[in-house]
Amino acid sequence: VLTIGTGMEEHANYGVDFINATKTIKEICPYVKISGGISNLSFGFRGVMKIRESIHSVFLHHAILESGMDVGIVNAHEMLALSEVEPEIKTGCDNLVFNKTPDATDVMLELTKKEKERLEALKNGGGAMEVKQTSWRDLDVTKRLEHALINGISQYVDQDVEEARQQAEKPLHIIEGPLMDGMNIIGDLFGAGKMFLPQVIKSARVMKKAVAYLIPFMEEEKREKLIAEGKNPEDFNENDDSNFAGKCLNSS
Repeated sequence: VLTIGTGMEEHANYGVDFINATKTIKEICPYVKISGGISNLSFGFRGVMKIRESIHSVFLHHAILESGMDVGIVNAHEMLALSEVEPEIKTGCDNLVFNKTPDATDVMLELTKKEKERLEALKNGGGAMEVKQTSWRDLDVTKRLEHALINGISQYVDQDVEEARQQAEKPLHIIEGPLMDGMNIIGDLFGAGKMFLPQVIKSARVMKKAVAYLIPFMEEEKREKLIAEGKNPEDFNENDDSNFAGKCLNSS
């Protein structure tokens, strides 16, 4: 069973596809036994067991009772019965597993963040979490870019990247500086279980947008360098690595 709720459209049907495929296989080959490892299904929300087990509960109810799945490999100690899943979370899980709404992942992500905040508050003695009133838009541009990456906010990326470009010696320095600093923080947070997979996917999309904004400026810089060296830009060989001051590989 593959991961759903990653923020990538091509992953959204993995849950319902498994359920439907199980039903079809059982109808055609009724004596076949079907099993699956369930933990991968909710990997995007790792670290918050209540959310993960709620997703598993909804999935297993349909996969076993309605489609005929024989064995699900689960953590029996953490399992929730469908009747134990909170109504709001159950609705969110149902929409996520069956890909019923385009915002199913975002809704589940918000539920996950709320549950994590609740757990943190309990860990800190049950007090309400302090709400910071200052806006991240008041930070300097490098910190704004880091914040946008970490929180997957693309709304201000172009204007912030342009502001940073005006202050930098080269466009590449923006990628090597605040953008990579932000991605390094994301890697640390994800490794520590403090970020969820859908958030990381959003961050990657913000990074992609930021780099896309910088590429024309990098291309123009490269063109001007060739002209200054007395070379014809039209004769430039893109496969010659010596022509690059640096390379950027962006993947999401």
